[in-house]
Amino acid sequence: MRGEGLALSTGSWALACCLASCGGLALGAERGPEARAWRYELRIDDALSRLEVDVCFEGPAPPVLAPIDRRGRRFLRSADGPLGPDAAPLPRDADVVFTAHLPPDACVRYVVDLDAAARQRGGITGAYRVGDDLIASTTVWLWAPRPRAPDARASARFTLPEGVVVSPLWPRDAERWYLDARAFELEAFAAFGRFEVRHVGVPGACLHVSLLGRRVAMGHDALSASLARSAGAAALLFGRFPVSEASILAVPTPLSTTSPFGVVGRGTLPTVAILVGEQAAPERLERAWVPVHEFSHLAVPLIERDDAWLSEGLATYYQEILRARAGLIAPEEAWRNLDDGFARGRAGGTGRSLADESRDMRRTAAYRRVYWAGAAIALAADVELRARGARSLDDALAELHACCHGGARPMPGRDAIERLDAASDGVFGRVARAALGSSELLPLERTYRRLGLSHRADGSLAFDDAPDARALRDAITSPPAALDDVPPCGPWYARP
Repeated sequence: MRGEGLALSTGSWALACCLASCGGLALGAERGPEARAWRYELRIDDALSRLEVDVCFEGPAPPVLAPIDRRGRRFLRSADGPLGPDAAPLPRDADVVFTAHLPPDACVRYVVDLDAAARQRGGITGAYRVGDDLIASTTVWLWAPRPRAPDARASARFTLPEGVVVSPLWPRDAERWYLDARAFELEAFAAFGRFEVRHVGVPGACLHVSLLGRRVAMGHDALSASLARSAGAAALLFGRFPVSEASILAVPTPLSTTSPFGVVGRGTLPTVAILVGEQAAPERLERAWVPVHEFSHLAVPLIERDDAWLSEGLATYYQEILRARAGLIAPEEAWRNLDDGFARGRAGGTGRSLADESRDMRRTAAYRRVYWAGAAIALAADVELRARGARSLDDALAELHACCHGGARPMPGRDAIERLDAASDGVFGRVARAALGSSELLPLERTYRRLGLSHRADGSLAFDDAPDARALRDAITSPPAALDDVPPCGPWYARP
């Protein structure tokens, strides 16, 4: 999962576990010519229940056509080729369609049952109906040649019923969409339906906000503005939003009055789906932690899921710090939220080391333990770096982002720690390694003393206003000195 909620009810925690998103492919490579270029022609019916896809290879046919994740095989209803008067069903096994026998430059057609996918209990990370609209993960419907050249490229064109649109999914121009390796290795979220897409500028980035389903009580203007303020908070980590463009799916839900859940896709274009309470007030939504948590994930390379403590811990730490920097919550509230979360982290888990808890988190549901233990590591490392002088965790993450963001494969946690160590004089790794082997949350007494934080007899958090402690807290919760400009954001196809 790229960022499920930390303060959910027991039932919502089970839902969050169910909605966990996928990483890369699980299929083995096949021998044969590497596919270098191909194009898709995609057609969806008016009921958004059936997707018909033509795949045209350029040059020799690859050995097989395969779903980008094995879960997609369940929804394939037919595969035929080569297109023309002699088209016939293609041979296949449980995972792939065999295409090696086809002539060069052949086209094949496959059909996906989106309605069947929406009936599964996959939630947003599978297929999910939102009123008359449909969210469908690319793991449900995207098939691609195998093996593929490392620099393989593909293009796509959608033919849609009148009034139906598809949410921004890949870079595009006025005619076609363009896919790189990330589209075939990583999950992304697409929406189909008759909804409005708004183009919203934030420092350094354009967000393409798809407003799905039933209209929320606050209205689309307020909803778009609230999400933009959350994205603006995420821009206060690097002085700009972590990526230059992202697709945001605003999904109305009766589950909460604010925002109970979100998930991030890491395809060619980052896609972020955020549940929004149908009756949420704008001032409550813009204070909510979920959107900032999800946007914060984009500041860190995709990390292997066994190392969720790192990706989720950083997002959990910054969901509080960045909201304070943006003025969405008071700094004192941010510190209290962190302190409350650490208490939940100490009480959670199964009594094993953090490394083991993180690896098995989706099986044991030890979310609070993993998220808040990771946040404790982030806080301790940030305070240690700032106490030493000019560096901060912000700086170390900026270097990690610059070197490693946007890859087509998840990054092992050990590699991310090594990079963070190089940018932090070894501080991050020392803090992390001490916590990973322990069954207890990282001790924070020394960190709290430096911050001037302590607990009163009733357990509430007290703040020492000694100059050094106050200056350190203020440095962490103060916005950067400069922000990138807000770019003009027009129709998405004008930005290939």
